[in-house]
Amino acid sequence: MKISAFLNPPPVYVEFSQNWLKVLHENEALELPLERQPDGRLVPAGKEKTIAALKGFLKIKNWQPRAQAFCAISARGVSLRRLSLPAGMKEEFHQRLLLQVESEFPLPPEELAWGYQLLDGAPSANGMPAKQDLLVAAVKKEIVADYLEILRACGTEPVFTLASLARKNLLNRQPDKFAMLDIGNSQSELTVFEKGIPVNSRIIFWDGKDKPDLTAAELGTLVPSFNGSLNGTKLFLSGNAVSRDFPERLADLLSNGCQVERLEAVENKQSSTALAGLQKFTELTATPPLRIRLEHLRDTTTGTASLDLKKWAVCAGSLIIALLLLPYAEALLLKPHLEKKVAAFEAESARLAVIDRELEFLRGLKQSQPPYLDVLYVFAKSAPPGTRFESLSLNSHGDVSLRCAFRDGQQVAEFRSKLIGSGFFLNVTVEEQVPTPDRQKVNVRISAQEKPLAQLLFLATSLTTNEVGKAAKPSPPGSPPPGISTPPPSPMAAARKETK
Repeated sequence: MKISAFLNPPPVYVEFSQNWLKVLHENEALELPLERQPDGRLVPAGKEKTIAALKGFLKIKNWQPRAQAFCAISARGVSLRRLSLPAGMKEEFHQRLLLQVESEFPLPPEELAWGYQLLDGAPSANGMPAKQDLLVAAVKKEIVADYLEILRACGTEPVFTLASLARKNLLNRQPDKFAMLDIGNSQSELTVFEKGIPVNSRIIFWDGKDKPDLTAAELGTLVPSFNGSLNGTKLFLSGNAVSRDFPERLADLLSNGCQVERLEAVENKQSSTALAGLQKFTELTATPPLRIRLEHLRDTTTGTASLDLKKWAVCAGSLIIALLLLPYAEALLLKPHLEKKVAAFEAESARLAVIDRELEFLRGLKQSQPPYLDVLYVFAKSAPPGTRFESLSLNSHGDVSLRCAFRDGQQVAEFRSKLIGSGFFLNVTVEEQVPTPDRQKVNVRISAQEKPLAQLLFLATSLTTNEVGKAAKPSPPGSPPPGISTPPPSPMAAARKETK
């Protein structure tokens, strides 16, 4: 099977009658019986059998798109009305049409399956149509709903029209007024056309049989049913009971000047003139002019059945191919730019070794350097107000030398005690303490030895302002500074104390 058959399955042609349905698919025909209830609905069990048989005949897979099914229904239960509506906008026209259908037919539009065909309207003074003529065909909704359920269950999307309109397509030349008679085994369908539009369609019941030749008596029971409506018209015959000499015999019995002509015979005996007309009709136009719908939508909406599945499949395939090729195209287009980027990255990567070495050096330097700032912080917090620093020397061996001026010796002692209490120094020595000539200041030279680096780093991480203050509380008045032992009292001072 060709690929196009998968993307767009061939159409299916179906004719529904009272007791049977005929299907034509890829030049193969099938006829299935229909079982009906007294109200005209199909028997559920028989409907399931029909669906199973039709599925086996059509062989449409579930993953395939739905095939278009063009269906012709008989005139039984169908009412035709020719209406005339004022010309207007599409929305107004649709509303007026619904009101007109509701007034013309005994059932409301919601309970009908109906459709309309636009006709030529009467021109006005300015040449525009003042009114829009149209032909409306309606049938009970339940009947067409059964047909719709059968066909959709078989993987098709049906389009319904009248069988008489399908047979009309077999005429090469159409007179202004003519009639078509389709003869069946127990009933016949007669449709009268004026200017190609069906104006009357009815079912004629008779006692004939499904055979290629009818006797004079059988013709006599058929002719009185329609003889009065065919005066001076041309009658086209169709059906399995129509033989080559049947038109002449029927014209003799009518004796009203009616010309009787036989439609071309269908090659497949299981097919019919309605199926052949549907097949010819779809070759000329896309959809029938009179479509019978269960639910009417606005003219601007498009159903899924009318979509060009082949076109959409080609577009989808092109999009998928474009998505698959897009990464490769992007790589080809961006290749020069990416090559420049890669070369720049390789050039920059050569500097990474130098940067790593410098980083390791700086990291080691940071980890091994003494906490000079923390030592200065201790000096700043320990010095009393008014202290003037002249010089400060710190080296990597932990030696500290400081020259500063205090107000008096008491401030010197407090400063030394705070330095010792901070925990940063092993010892603090006041090497020189000289008062100024005016006795207002004391010049001091202090030397100290820092603790090992590991201890200093630990103290630096835990050092806070409060801890410095707490670690170096001022000594009470009269007590020696921390780190200086109190000298023993002299014998004279002791004797004085005892005398007191």
